Amino acid sequence: MIKSALRYLLVIMAVSLFVPGLGSAGSADISGNYAVTGWNPGSDPAGPKDYDGAVVLTAWGEVWKYRGEMDGHVYVGVGFFDEAARTLSLSFTSEDGSEAGVTVLKATQDGFSGRWVFAGVGDGVTGHETWTRAR
Repeated sequence: MIKSALRYLLVIMAVSLFVPGLGSAGSADISGNYAVTGWNPGSDPAGPKDYDGAVVLTAWGEVWKYRGEMDGHVYVGVGFFDEAARTLSLSFTSEDGSEAGVTVLKATQDGFSGRWVFAGVGDGVTGHETWTRAR
C-alpha cells in the first residue's frame, strides 16, 4: 500500500514539472541546513512540540533534494519550490521505505512552516513543522 501511494505521489510531482510558475532549484536560494520543530498528526501546533530534527535542502537540477532526521528516523525526498507562491512541496520516504508522505511548507522570514501527512497510514490527519534556517 505504501509503495503504491509513493508511486502515486511521484507521478503527481513529475506531472507538476509542466505546471507554469514552479521555480527551478536555481531560481531561489533555499538550499542549506534547517532546524526542525514538529507536531505529530492531531497535535496542536500551539502546544508543546512532539519532536525536533534537522533538514538539509540541496539543489538537484530543477528540483530540490531533501534529507531530514527526526527523532532518530531518516527521511529522504524530492520536491519543488514555487517562487511566486513561496511554497515548498516535497514527497518523502523513510530510508527503509516503511513510511512515505507529502510535506507542503510556506516560506517564512527565517525558514518554512507548514503541514505534512503520511501516505497510506493513519487517518489522513496532518502534522505540522517549522523549519528555521541554521546560521
